[in-house]
Amino acid sequence: MTTESIANARALYNAKDFGVLSTLSAKLEGFPFGSVVPYSLDGEGMPVILISTIAQHTKNIQQDDRCSITILKDSNDVQSNGRLCIIGHAEPLPDNQELAKERYYRHFPNSRGYHNTHNFSFYRIRPISVRYIGGFGAIYWFEPSDFLIGNPFQGKGEDRVVEHMNEDHMKDLHLYCRHYKQMNIGSEDKVRMVGIDALGFDVFVNDEKVRFNFDSPISNAVEARAAMVALSKGAR
Repeated sequence: MTTESIANARALYNAKDFGVLSTLSAKLEGFPFGSVVPYSLDGEGMPVILISTIAQHTKNIQQDDRCSITILKDSNDVQSNGRLCIIGHAEPLPDNQELAKERYYRHFPNSRGYHNTHNFSFYRIRPISVRYIGGFGAIYWFEPSDFLIGNPFQGKGEDRVVEHMNEDHMKDLHLYCRHYKQMNIGSEDKVRMVGIDALGFDVFVNDEKVRFNFDSPISNAVEARAAMVALSKGAR
């Protein structure tokens, strides 16, 4: 385990918003079952998923909560590029975790309506181990305590930053996307910040997640403002 490998694993984890959920089949005993699920992170950095009771993976979890979620880096050669597997137990998200639910809805706003059609419930995966492969020969196992980072802005603090950026600094969000991600942003495109954490922040351009990483971790609103100002200056 190295500082660089953990940083690279966290960067992949934060950059993506979906993964392959592997559960133990309730129908075919002893066999693994794979499916694809979106995820966001709770205040402790654990993945949160929203799944329906009619889905096979939910039935599997209700019988045996052992699971994993595998996150892949976009690449034409997946074996030579990064991938991350978080192994743990799927547990129902406690009722008092409304802020984690709201964070999920910000990332996936259409999911608010899922409860009207099928019985969807929130779960989070509590890791027992993390495996990261950064490429050929770059193979690491991490303890959850070494990998997970709590969000210093979780809750109302994050809400305030997100609201402020979307209401008062939309031009800056456009600027970040154009300069740092070389994206062509038109007037018809919907750009919105949806989350901020110690390592960076998440923006959606229409339905595409765009991740921006800070040069160094931050822990409060003052440091967040300084990091945003630095990004704006660097783009101008």
